[in-house]
Amino acid sequence: MSANVGASPDEFKELVRARTDIVQLIGETVALFNKGRDFKGLCPFHDDHNPSFTVNPERQTYMCWSCRKGGDCFSFVMENDRINFRETLELLAKRAGLELPASYARGPAEPKEKPHLYDALEWAEKEFHHCLLTTAIAERARNYLHQRGFNSASIAKFKLGYHPDSWDWLLQRAKGRFDPELLVRASLAKERDSASGYGGSGFYDQFVDRVMFPIHDERGRTVAFGGRILPDSKAKSDAKYLNSSETPVFSKSRVCYALDVARDAIKKTGIVMVMEGYADCVKAHQGGILNAVATLGTALTETHVTVLKRLASRVILIFDGDRAGVEAAEKAIPRFLSQDVDLRILTVPDELDPDEFIDQRGGDALLRLAEDAPDAIEYQLRLLLNRHGKTTLNGRQQVLEGMLNLLTLSPGIVNSLKEDLLVGRLPQRLGISEVDVRKRLKQIRSGQPATTSRATDRKIAASSPGGDPTQIRRAQLVDSLQRNLKKDEMLECEFLHILFTHPDLIHAARQEIGLDDVRHEALREILSIWFDMHEEAVEPSYDRMLARIECPELKRLVVWIEDQSPRRTDPKSSAGSSAVGTESAEAGLQRVIEGMKWRRSHDAHEASKSLLVERPSETANLTAESRAVLEQALRFHRKRTAK
Repeated sequence: MSANVGASPDEFKELVRARTDIVQLIGETVALFNKGRDFKGLCPFHDDHNPSFTVNPERQTYMCWSCRKGGDCFSFVMENDRINFRETLELLAKRAGLELPASYARGPAEPKEKPHLYDALEWAEKEFHHCLLTTAIAERARNYLHQRGFNSASIAKFKLGYHPDSWDWLLQRAKGRFDPELLVRASLAKERDSASGYGGSGFYDQFVDRVMFPIHDERGRTVAFGGRILPDSKAKSDAKYLNSSETPVFSKSRVCYALDVARDAIKKTGIVMVMEGYADCVKAHQGGILNAVATLGTALTETHVTVLKRLASRVILIFDGDRAGVEAAEKAIPRFLSQDVDLRILTVPDELDPDEFIDQRGGDALLRLAEDAPDAIEYQLRLLLNRHGKTTLNGRQQVLEGMLNLLTLSPGIVNSLKEDLLVGRLPQRLGISEVDVRKRLKQIRSGQPATTSRATDRKIAASSPGGDPTQIRRAQLVDSLQRNLKKDEMLECEFLHILFTHPDLIHAARQEIGLDDVRHEALREILSIWFDMHEEAVEPSYDRMLARIECPELKRLVVWIEDQSPRRTDPKSSAGSSAVGTESAEAGLQRVIEGMKWRRSHDAHEASKSLLVERPSETANLTAESRAVLEQALRFHRKRTAK
């Protein structure tokens, strides 16, 4: 870097501004196209659908004519990166190859940390990469990568590295350069404590005996790491992949792996291919798919899509071909259906992972599949048709309800072109008029049961013998429950809600409550599935619950229950009041259990009344059975009085 000791603060700012090409700077984040003297693109500061963001290279300024945000290179970085002017100046100066003047030396009153975090992360990346390439201790890691099919060019391109099997390797190398506390804040180290399993005082390295995948932001700055533990590792860890925690410079919901190296190819093709893992992404680039990125140990978020659609008009989500991949694809669709982007879904055939497919058939074969990948609506329709078929009344009803329920899970799609496309496909594919499809969609959005659409039912059944009474009854039960929730049903819904949100309480619940304690037929069916998972030694969870249920009506009910706020109930009553509770989950469960047990006792008492009426009134003539019934009734009344 060149020195700028003699420059005043104002002179230095102008020097940085002069050496920063605003078109190039903003082009690292936004896909810009030339429009006369200016450049245009989608605004990064609001949900822009029509390019309203303009960059003027002559004035070196930008302006969004929709949200009215504008300025120069400094204001863009401050707004986009959410940092102050001092940090922005240092970032742009470093980018321009300039040293900060002495007048900008940091004082004790301004302990800005982000630049130090970037420095520590960049240094760590170099240490890991150098270790992998040159040291004998990394031979196992090199062998692993070569066995997985990663070549030397890919290792260099993505700066892959290795952290040895030592709990203080990085900390020792950082002595005199970076404080341990800074490494902790950069998610490179952790502080020892009893909760972590590493007692005593001091610090230890976060990534041990792992192949390291550096993660960069859109500008190529190192912001985090993903570590894959070696298969034969003896290091204490249950996680195959370990990702950096969120830090001031890293947000999992925003950053995509390899976006910095894929950006040019994405802009050129207008397409981005989103993989599920680092290995898939690296292998894709190695196979010639240069517009591939990956998510970071989490599902693709709406923020990811917002970032990606600034660069591409089409997003192709590529999932593993196994059952888990299909389920992940199905869950992703409602979240992004309303996004203003051409969303395509591809599940790799033959239950292969993308990197396995590329190894066996090459990157060009995956590209050909991606070219024919169906849009999200068509993918879901094919999935439901394959699952339920359309040769029976029940199957066609399931497909219709599944597709229309998809729209209800995507509120932003109402009255949109995508809604018209979906509604327009169903009549031809299912043999129903568009009028009836739209009528049923309106009924679903207003909470009306499927059985009220008699005309639609008749037309669906035109080529299918008979109906499905069970399915119709479920729809009636679910719709009645949602429209007119009684107090007893409120108690049962809260019981299920607690189990959905705190599945670890299943043991306590099963000791006190059985299926017979749930009166509502549809709710009892859901609880039965939950109990079945527990009996099969499968850890119950909300996602597994949805995956097991094929009936769209029950699935809709599960989603509705999970969305409800817990309700307070009064155990003195067979129902409950509507006050919102603030107790812990354990206390809430116990309160609901007491309410259901009280209801059970009340039912038993009511049943015993008839027996007492039929028995002789004189105590001396009571049989042992009658005495037992009488004592049970007496206990019930005492318990009610005590409450």
